[in-house]
Amino acid sequence: MSKHRDIHKYTIEFTENFWINLLEVAGHGNVKQFIIQALKVALEARTIKSLILCGGKGTSFRPLSVATPAVMLPIGYQPILEYSIDLLRKHALTEIFLSVGYRKEHIQYLITEKDFPGVNLGFISEEEPLDTAGAVLNAKKQFKSTFLVMNGDLITNLDLNKLLEFHRTVVKEGGIATMFVLEHDDSQVELNPEVNQITSFVNSSKKGFNYVNAGVYIFEPEIFPYIDKQVSSLEKDIFPVLSEEGLLYGYLPETQVYWNHINSPKKYKEGWADFLSGKLDF
Repeated sequence: MSKHRDIHKYTIEFTENFWINLLEVAGHGNVKQFIIQALKVALEARTIKSLILCGGKGTSFRPLSVATPAVMLPIGYQPILEYSIDLLRKHALTEIFLSVGYRKEHIQYLITEKDFPGVNLGFISEEEPLDTAGAVLNAKKQFKSTFLVMNGDLITNLDLNKLLEFHRTVVKEGGIATMFVLEHDDSQVELNPEVNQITSFVNSSKKGFNYVNAGVYIFEPEIFPYIDKQVSSLEKDIFPVLSEEGLLYGYLPETQVYWNHINSPKKYKEGWADFLSGKLDF
């Protein structure tokens, strides 16, 4: 006896220009599958929660950061942190938690006063500094499946959909963590390019390594047993262990992306220069 599936039909109207662009991207014979795949990606993204790490003191920015968290320093018409929220929102990652600590009232006030359409923002407080891995552990109860973590002091236009797609292939190989990496002089990551597996990770630049930790990660819940201390660092305590066990992979974008880790006055000046030149108009 055959089983019947309910098939729901829905008519979509496209403007002529949109339809022409769709055909150019998908090809005449692949429009249906292209739309179905795009919807699938968007729906899967909505099930993934994100954590932005923004509890640091930003000591290198003093005296600017004495009264204001470093992630709230402005570049252009918005604080640095808002660029990360916008990136997640544009990729339909709308369940966002902010790990806050130092001067958290400034972050909580400004973010609650602003309107981020379609985004659900939550705050997870650190009563004392927990470092990066400790902040992830502090948010454990929010993450029961694949989740994204990113530093709040960076600006990038990374395609998060492609990062997530890559991570799904990693999980099939037994990996539990994917790190966004870039070629950089301050190298921390040794990468096997054939399988994109990170074979070694150090917390400072090392001669012979040519990739840098770019501050965006996809984790499986299996990461939590590796965080065995309340105060601990992803970079010092967790990533070196994961790389030794073959559980950490690196995602290197195929096309050039903008990236600025704003962790110093020099990088902050570069961010302002990029804003004024139009590089941040993405």
